[in-house]
Amino acid sequence: MTNKDELVQLARLAEQAERYSIGSHSKYTVSACRSSWRIISGIEQETLLDKYLIPKATTAESKIVYLEMKGDYYRYLTEITVGSEQQICVDNLFLVWYVELFPHSSISSCQIPYNLTTCDFVYSVVVPRTNNISFVYNCIDIQGNNVIGVFTSNGTCESFQLNDEQIVSNYSTQDNFLIAIDGQGTGVYSIADDFVCFYQLYPTFELFVWPNTIGISPRGVHIGSNQDYAVVAGYCQSTSTSAVECGFYIRLNTSLSSPYSISKFDIANILYYPWSDPRVIRYMANSQTYTAQSVMSVSICWNTQQVLIGIQSLNTVLLYSLNDTHNPISTRQNGVGYMGFGKSVAWLDETGEKAVILANTYIYSTYEWISSAVHIYNIESDGFSDSTQPILVYPNSQQVLLQMMAESLIRLSCSPAGNLGILDSLSNGVGILVAPPGYYPNTNIDVYATNSIPCNRGTNRTYTGIELCSPYSSSSMNCSEDSFCPYGAVGEVLYSAFETIEQIQEYPESPENTVFDDILMQNMFAFNVSSVHCLVVSPLVWVVLVMLIGLSVALFLTISEALYPQHRSMQDNVKKIFRKIDLIGEGEMWIGGLISAAIIVLVVSAYSFSNSFLRQYPIEDVTHNSSFACDVTLRNAKFSTTTQQRWDPRRSTKESQTMFDLLNAQPFTLNIDLVQTAFTCDDQLYVQRFDGYETTIIPITKCQTKYDDTILSLTILLPAQVISVRLVLPGLNTVGAIRIGLSGPAADAENGRFTLMALNFASTFVSSSLDQVLAESMTFPIELTQIVNQTDPLNSNDVSKFSGIWSSSLSVNSAQLFTNESQYTFFYRTTTNISITIEQNIFYIGNLQQPIARQTEVIFRSLLFTIVVLEVFGLIFLLIKLLFTPVFRTIHERLRQRSPKIQDSEIDEISKIKAENDIITKVIHENDQNVIKKKCHRRWSTTAIARKPCHD
Repeated sequence: MTNKDELVQLARLAEQAERYSIGSHSKYTVSACRSSWRIISGIEQETLLDKYLIPKATTAESKIVYLEMKGDYYRYLTEITVGSEQQICVDNLFLVWYVELFPHSSISSCQIPYNLTTCDFVYSVVVPRTNNISFVYNCIDIQGNNVIGVFTSNGTCESFQLNDEQIVSNYSTQDNFLIAIDGQGTGVYSIADDFVCFYQLYPTFELFVWPNTIGISPRGVHIGSNQDYAVVAGYCQSTSTSAVECGFYIRLNTSLSSPYSISKFDIANILYYPWSDPRVIRYMANSQTYTAQSVMSVSICWNTQQVLIGIQSLNTVLLYSLNDTHNPISTRQNGVGYMGFGKSVAWLDETGEKAVILANTYIYSTYEWISSAVHIYNIESDGFSDSTQPILVYPNSQQVLLQMMAESLIRLSCSPAGNLGILDSLSNGVGILVAPPGYYPNTNIDVYATNSIPCNRGTNRTYTGIELCSPYSSSSMNCSEDSFCPYGAVGEVLYSAFETIEQIQEYPESPENTVFDDILMQNMFAFNVSSVHCLVVSPLVWVVLVMLIGLSVALFLTISEALYPQHRSMQDNVKKIFRKIDLIGEGEMWIGGLISAAIIVLVVSAYSFSNSFLRQYPIEDVTHNSSFACDVTLRNAKFSTTTQQRWDPRRSTKESQTMFDLLNAQPFTLNIDLVQTAFTCDDQLYVQRFDGYETTIIPITKCQTKYDDTILSLTILLPAQVISVRLVLPGLNTVGAIRIGLSGPAADAENGRFTLMALNFASTFVSSSLDQVLAESMTFPIELTQIVNQTDPLNSNDVSKFSGIWSSSLSVNSAQLFTNESQYTFFYRTTTNISITIEQNIFYIGNLQQPIARQTEVIFRSLLFTIVVLEVFGLIFLLIKLLFTPVFRTIHERLRQRSPKIQDSEIDEISKIKAENDIITKVIHENDQNVIKKKCHRRWSTTAIARKPCHD
């Protein structure tokens, strides 16, 4: 047989067997397989297997498949029922019953030959809720009879034996043949399309059979912990050509009489769908026609008098009260276009607080399996509706499927104590056993029952159960105001531990005044009383102080001449000294010497300021505030900024190209801090790099935990500057906040002329709500821009220096980074994906730093300032002499003449003063004559001084 022919033949077999030929293990798929088997049996009568399939199978795998089909066409199917103390899983594979005892004894698995029975294939198995180790099965024998039997044991594999097996006589093969055991384990009720029977186990084995008068073709039945009532769900024939979903609350009378209906669940009259929903057309022509899609499930909680009815074909589970079977308490559906939700339902324990639902997903039109999950709902606290979220979803990233189990799950059952049994489509089972407070069931095992391990960091559970431990809420941590304790916190960490790292990347702006003359004048004549420092460094303050001292000296000399004329020679010597330092009168006036002292102070201050200002360049070399001026930020620098497009470095002859080469060669290190997370370095963290269609793994250079293991710090050396990477964090753990940044080493070239500055920045993202955590998937785009700083020299003969750094921009909407987290959404989390993209701007920023004043300019401006000061003070002195002195004399004379009465003593005193004034006037006059004579031989720079004719 060619490869194509073999594939076609396999496809036909799969189609006829509804894809369940040898891999199906649900009681509800057996009938479909049996129908398929009838087809295959007919084919086998034509010697298809012996003559065509087996001899012409070209691969070992296909030959094994056909041999298995020939030797045992169907694998025996099982059902798990978990007992209160012992749990039994029966797995019938190829002529053998496999029995597992939970909790495990020294003998973990028993193998019982199936040929002890008359079964051709088995529908299902039920286990009593008592301590008796036994199981009851129902099956079809070779002749098509409906068979029911029981195996018992005293606790060892060797003691398992077939105690009884009976045939339900007078009835043809039933496609829908269900069994359920009563709460006391005294008997098993069977219901089929045509009959209802009671199989008594104690005190003797006896079978009682009645015709099915309830009017239902069963798809699900449950008795629960009592022995008087049951609920059955299935299809009722509404007309001769259509059947609808229905259910009955029935009374059980053991062997006395046939069970009968107490009330009916009007399921079909409750569920309405819009015309756009494919479930609006859901009728069956014949209620007894079995299909895998028509399976239903039922579970009763007698403590709360509530019942769950799962209808997987409608993707819906209904919650009823047994006191009102006409109106459901609530319903929950799991989406349009799919089916499978409610394939199997159960109450987690006898309290009736929590419901367990097998949430399978099949394509509605083809019943093709997509996924399987087990949901647990806290109905008592959360209700049960479309918006209700499960408190546990299994499997999850923390509780994985056993390695031997298939992903497709078909059945679940619970014990009164809250243990959960799950069966897959390959008849593998697992028992998820309750764990004490502070622990959770560990499914990462090689056996068939879980063990208990402590809760992960940041999570806890205060009660016994099978659920995962839930993260701590923000209110339960009792953190201080300075600490960050969000949902899922693993400890207490201060906000200061993960602050944003800012790297100064902005270039300074030029000062308002960039003219040195103006700066010099402003600082020489500024008078600011805002601070002591401003008063101390103000030259004007010192000039005024010197002038006050000079005025005091002049006053002292005047008084001493009047009072002590005998010391005239000493006074003349003092005046002679002041006359020699007279810069205004050129040594002719002693009072000019006193004023010249103030001028000297001002000029010296100007030179000192100019020298200090010159050294305030470049700004990189200035490490302290300016102490020579009132403005401590005063610098001898002006700046300009331009934005230019980057060029091809291979064709560049620009002076700054070396700087760009250093920037392009700088290696980047990605730093990620995960704040308040239970992730550790031992977790399977990895980083993916995306390069076009290619994905590679980048190693994590360094991983460490900080601050009492509340922060996980990752360091990743990036292989390129422009890159897209993703950090994958597998598991349920949450992240409260994140800090992302880049770092890079410094470098230089040409003996420091080109300097690449170290890169180190990080941005912190924290949600404003403590109930939010980092979303499962987010992207952080980082845009980098090159900044090149050029510093011109003070001396025009020197060369410019360059420095460079990367400017970063990380723009993310924090509202999109975080999501509200609760115990309902927590278990859906499988991974946390943090994507970072690094791109470069096509433009760069060029900054130019130049000195406001170079050395030659400072020297020239200082000399010019000296000349200007001398000229200004000379002009002031001349104005005083020419304008104010004559006016003062005139006013004085007129005041003296208007005084009519003057005492003799006053007249004498005035005469003395007048005589002294005459002397002073004569001296001044003589001095003026000398000045005029001297000026005839000199040329003064100022033209404002009036000249007199020169004569002797």
